Amino acid sequence: MRLLVPLILSVCAAAQTLTVTAPWLVVYDPEGRPRWEIRLERLWRTREGWEGEGVLLTLFWAGEPKFRVRAPRIRAEALGRSWTLAGEVQGEGHGFAFAAEEASWNGRLVLKGFRAQGQGMALSAAEARWDLEGPLELFGAEGESAGWTLRFPYGRYAEGLLVAQEAEAWGHGVRLRAELLEFWVEEGRLKFRRVRVARGP
Repeated sequence: MRLLVPLILSVCAAAQTLTVTAPWLVVYDPEGRPRWEIRLERLWRTREGWEGEGVLLTLFWAGEPKFRVRAPRIRAEALGRSWTLAGEVQGEGHGFAFAAEEASWNGRLVLKGFRAQGQGMALSAAEARWDLEGPLELFGAEGESAGWTLRFPYGRYAEGLLVAQEAEAWGHGVRLRAELLEFWVEEGRLKFRRVRVARGP
């Protein structure tokens, strides 16, 4: 892992190259491709690490940008391996524009108070997680699309497919409960497994 660190480090750690440069930090994967990048308008050193303001964050997968996130403030440990964004977090990724109350990184991106819109769907979740190579995971979530309202405690979204466990769905004059729901978002097509049907609003 190689780090480009913004004017705050003057030491080298094992298996890392640290370079002082303009106020941004870039982490690379073992193949030398960017993994994530943080750009800041202002930063300062703290006892625990560093803090900054005016944050623009880009997360990459296989060298390609997948998430872009903006936030008013950031707190990070000295090497930037874990950090927390504070204030109104906004960004784009997985085909959605999203907002969150807080975002943090410690091997994966965690978004609390997550709200998103895109591909004809609106989503909200108490928490959303993304570990770069996997799907977007949703916890305590609700969604609306194609005349359906969905509620589920856990779901995964990747490549236009939402898979939710113990899902409840209502719309089109019926109310359904299913152990598993598969929703092809762009097509507006749902598939229910082990379903119970009831009339309802």
